[in-house]
Amino acid sequence: MAGLSRLRVGTVPKGNQKLVKTINRNIILNIVRQHGPISRADAARMSQLYPATVSSIVNQLIAEGFVREVGLGDSTGGRQPVMLELNRGVYAACGVSIEVGRVRTCLTDLDARVLARAERVLSWQEGPRKSLPVIVSAIREIIDSGRVPPEKVLGIGVVYPGPVDTSTGVIQASPHMPGWGGFALKDALEEELGHEVLVDNDANAAAWGEKWFGAAKGYSSFLYVMADYGFGGGIVIDDRLYRGRNDGAGEIGHMTVDIDGPQCRCGNFGCLDVMASGTAIARRMISDIKRGVETVCEDLAGGDIEAITMDTVLEAAAMGDAHAQAIVEESGRYVGIGLANLINCFNPELIVLGGQLALRSNLFFTSAKETARRRAWPVLGKDLDVVLSALGHDACVIGAASLVLTRVFESPSVRAYA
Repeated sequence: MAGLSRLRVGTVPKGNQKLVKTINRNIILNIVRQHGPISRADAARMSQLYPATVSSIVNQLIAEGFVREVGLGDSTGGRQPVMLELNRGVYAACGVSIEVGRVRTCLTDLDARVLARAERVLSWQEGPRKSLPVIVSAIREIIDSGRVPPEKVLGIGVVYPGPVDTSTGVIQASPHMPGWGGFALKDALEEELGHEVLVDNDANAAAWGEKWFGAAKGYSSFLYVMADYGFGGGIVIDDRLYRGRNDGAGEIGHMTVDIDGPQCRCGNFGCLDVMASGTAIARRMISDIKRGVETVCEDLAGGDIEAITMDTVLEAAAMGDAHAQAIVEESGRYVGIGLANLINCFNPELIVLGGQLALRSNLFFTSAKETARRRAWPVLGKDLDVVLSALGHDACVIGAASLVLTRVFESPSVRAYA
């Protein structure tokens, strides 16, 4: 059943009633979430649990506020059944996306529907300690928005554009925001806000959000690729995020796509970041203008070519500027080569493309998708879907909230109870 935890017979420790009850509770909660309005009898049939067990679990979920009764259903011969559905608006989760130049926050219901938003300019160059009050202010604004009582906020999910130690909430490295590496973000926010905080990499969280609430619902193994000023990736295998040895999996921006390419900030040469990112296409356009190439980008930048950004190039391409279109299309081809490598390595069911490059430029998206299909081993790439993010520009901030939300619905690890 899609979304329900898979548990093989014999993996539950004998006599561990706490684990069994927790798993059964989450099975019923997920059935109500996915199939509501639904009767207790139908929930029992779908779960293959005893009706008395289901009734007991439902009563508990109603008392906790996660489930509510919503009237009577159609009779199949006896009394009309009382129908159940997820009580979406009682609890909420807070999502926080720390980005280069800004912090965005949202408050969502249990279905990841946004209830409130806030945004602040983030002068990240001042360092994490001086930036912390700005982040806290944006979080407090949505928690205090009145959409749910503060005590009904289940937690705060925070995402950061770089590797994060998810067990401690410490930023491991800071490629896009120098000076933030080593900062204990989780501890700092929990001390200020009094809520539990979960910290993760932005692309990982976006992938998780797409799995639960977006384009990857129903898929067990897929890749999420964020194409923006830099690149990030989230890898989901058999319904779990693949994190690697030290939470570093998914750094696809440092995959080599041109062995003779320019040097990347990581020290390597020809990385996807330096060849195809938003930063790279802006740098390429500036260099080409200096060589005498004619383009509307200079006019769009007010005559200051050093002010040209990814946004400038994308706008010019959308206006029909041939040189801007060529640069964007080439960027898509490099990304397609990277995707083909990922397809050959992971054999995913789906690839989801997000980030501004993919979401704002159909030229980029089409170039990346077609190159990936052409370059991947045909056996693996022939029928593979490459789709745009369903969460769009909110993928990171909703993904952050999903870190909290999915803990409500996921069954715990058997190992944690062994």
